[in-house]
Amino acid sequence: MWSPDSRRQRAGELKSLGDRITRYRQLTERFGSYFTAESDRARDLATLRHRFEDLQERASHRQRRLAKGVVKIGVVGLEKQGKSAFLSAWLQCEKLLPSEAERCTWSTTVVEPGPEGTFQAIVEYYAKDEFQQRIASYFDALEPGSAVRWEGLNGAELARLRGAYRARTGHEVDDHDRSSRRDVAAWAELQDIATSLGEIKARLGHAPATLTAGSLDELAELIRPYIALKDTRAGNRPYAGVRAVKVVTVVIPVRGAMPGVVLMDLPGIDAPSDKARRDTEEALADEVDVTIFVKDITRPSLVQQELELLRAMQRADRSIKLHDRLFVVLTKVDLFDHPDENGNWHWALAVRNFKDQAIDRVFPYSKVWAHQGVDPRHPVARQVQDYYNQTQPVSGLDQLQAAIGRYLSDELERLDAESVAAIRKEFSELETALRGALVTVKETLNEQEFERRKEQLFDELWEHIVAGEDARGLLPTIKSNLSHFLDHEVSDEQRAARAARANLRIGEIRRDLLSRLTPEEAESKRRQMPSPGLMNESAVEIEVRNQMRERCAARVLGMGEDFRDSARESIERMLGEMFVRAEYQGGRLEMLLPPGQTLLSRIDAMGRAGQVSESVLRYQNRELAKADVAFEVLSRYFARQVIDILDATDPADRELRLRELAGLEQFFGMDIADKATRSDPLGSAMAATSVPMSAPTATSFPVQPAEMKPTSTVSNLMDRFKPKPDAPSAPAPAARPPAAPPIPRDWSKMLGRVRTDVERISNFLEALAKHPRGLQKYHEEAVRTVHASWLDREGEQSLRRWARSECSRIWPDRFAAIDSEAKRARDDVRALEELFGAT
Repeated sequence: MWSPDSRRQRAGELKSLGDRITRYRQLTERFGSYFTAESDRARDLATLRHRFEDLQERASHRQRRLAKGVVKIGVVGLEKQGKSAFLSAWLQCEKLLPSEAERCTWSTTVVEPGPEGTFQAIVEYYAKDEFQQRIASYFDALEPGSAVRWEGLNGAELARLRGAYRARTGHEVDDHDRSSRRDVAAWAELQDIATSLGEIKARLGHAPATLTAGSLDELAELIRPYIALKDTRAGNRPYAGVRAVKVVTVVIPVRGAMPGVVLMDLPGIDAPSDKARRDTEEALADEVDVTIFVKDITRPSLVQQELELLRAMQRADRSIKLHDRLFVVLTKVDLFDHPDENGNWHWALAVRNFKDQAIDRVFPYSKVWAHQGVDPRHPVARQVQDYYNQTQPVSGLDQLQAAIGRYLSDELERLDAESVAAIRKEFSELETALRGALVTVKETLNEQEFERRKEQLFDELWEHIVAGEDARGLLPTIKSNLSHFLDHEVSDEQRAARAARANLRIGEIRRDLLSRLTPEEAESKRRQMPSPGLMNESAVEIEVRNQMRERCAARVLGMGEDFRDSARESIERMLGEMFVRAEYQGGRLEMLLPPGQTLLSRIDAMGRAGQVSESVLRYQNRELAKADVAFEVLSRYFARQVIDILDATDPADRELRLRELAGLEQFFGMDIADKATRSDPLGSAMAATSVPMSAPTATSFPVQPAEMKPTSTVSNLMDRFKPKPDAPSAPAPAARPPAAPPIPRDWSKMLGRVRTDVERISNFLEALAKHPRGLQKYHEEAVRTVHASWLDREGEQSLRRWARSECSRIWPDRFAAIDSEAKRARDDVRALEELFGAT
């Protein structure tokens, strides 16, 4: 025998179990989120999560039913099947619940047994939002989504809805030939609601009202305006405000009622609106323990809506099988006194159809026989008597009540215990499976796993960078910018600009050296010698040449420094294309460098700090160092050649030095210098500048190096290196006021020879500065080397390693999310260990 206390106790057990199910379901969701949906672990955890959700839903439904401490018997079925009439017969009061030929019941009616002489009803009303949900289908039938305007439903709004329906369908809503039954019914409902909208709004959200009567018939009259839609006894006038009523709870004496048993008369689910369906489905899911399915035998077959109702009842409580908690009542068995054309009786066909659905508790019943007694002459009366194995004619109502009494006494307690035990057993199995799955997951979520994910994420981002799929891909932008920059740097205009810059420096060297070749300087050198009186012209010439050697060497080294500085400036501009103007997703590479004045110094500082081992920065610095060494070697080499030529006073040595210089001239194509002035664009560009250049026809060189040709004699070489016409071979010394006795010696020939060599060397340096195989070559080689270091595979891999080490700064959001996920995983694993340890 069931008892309210035992039901509440089981409800408490299910609530505690439901809390653990919720915790385990949350664990599966949290740990499943660490893996991609396609992974095996994610699929396993998703399967477990779905099973926990299903178990939680069943346990929740069962817990809500048991927590009430009462047993609710719900009466369901389609409209006009005789549900209210059947329930009135059960309560032995034919007039208690309204029952008419038209659609009658609006509200859900609950009948609770009360003390003798108690006739009372409690009326509960909908809240505004609940009411809108219940009538939304009426508005949606005419204009979808217009239910929010229900509070302004009047004649104008009805006309607007009618026009919207006509515009959408092409016909009027009250055209019964083309409009569906539901649309026509929805239009009629909206008209009735508009008529009594003020009364409905006044009752919505109102506190429950209590109605008290002195008799059952009086109570029936009191509750009728709160249950029935229309007053059929007063011209079918709608009851004002009835649609605001949610539930009417009737408390009356019930003969033979078992304490704690409640009857519920639920609306027909085939009503035009969703209101009846919602009310019935919610009651089946949360409240009803035993269901009485009412069907008249005028249509023995189960229609689609009745099959859907059976499926809804099964879904509402999957802890107990439907056939264990369902009773079927076949009404109106007295309507047919003969079989159909095939010899089958309607009630027998209905019984057979339910048995085909594995429903055995089927009870044929007649309201007329229940109230007026069985007519033994009716042919169905004897069939029903035999069906129940009775010796006397029966209406079927007593047999149904007896069956339900036995069910409540003998089966309900057992079914409750079995359902709770089944839920507990399934939970235990799922808990074991979850433990096994999460142990594996816990071992997977280690630091190495999240490092792997970072690497995988970086690979994906890098693929976008390399392929340029991102709108601001880094590498394609760098390659494009560097390519344009290199084309600009090796253009004729830039070569001419660098040559002009070098010629300015060479002009300064020429003027400075020639200004020092004066008789006064020569005489001064003679007097500084150990034995001035014994020094001849050759000794003084040696000293003057030594002085010229030192000065020229310093100037040539300075010119090399100029070219090196210009190369570094070009590289600085080129790196600016990469670090300042090349954008990636989130910013520029410049943000990754330490603060500093120039890009090169900032890159050097980062490389020296060792922040990125074997990075492209260090690779870059090595290439810059190579360029520096190349300029230094170049400048020192030419300085040495020039010094040796200036220092060669012995004819044999001088002839050897001049041959070496001739080899350099041949290397740079100086043997075809006569043709260079007409074809050399650089020479033309140089001439366009204001740089002082002497004898351009004798010192200009072609853009492309010529084939090397040996010279015949030293005299020819000397002819090619003769001074420029505009430079005097032996300028007269400037007149000075005599500060000492007149200089007895004539130094003009000696100074002329030195001046000739200085002019020759200056002319050669001018040609060397602008020739593509001279200093220009080393400038461009330095830029090309740095450019190539960013574009070849080694440079790309270096850039990749650098970006990988700094990815948390380049893509802070993406990688911070993985770090956050790793921290969350550690917390979840700790919580998992605590939970499993506790259980």
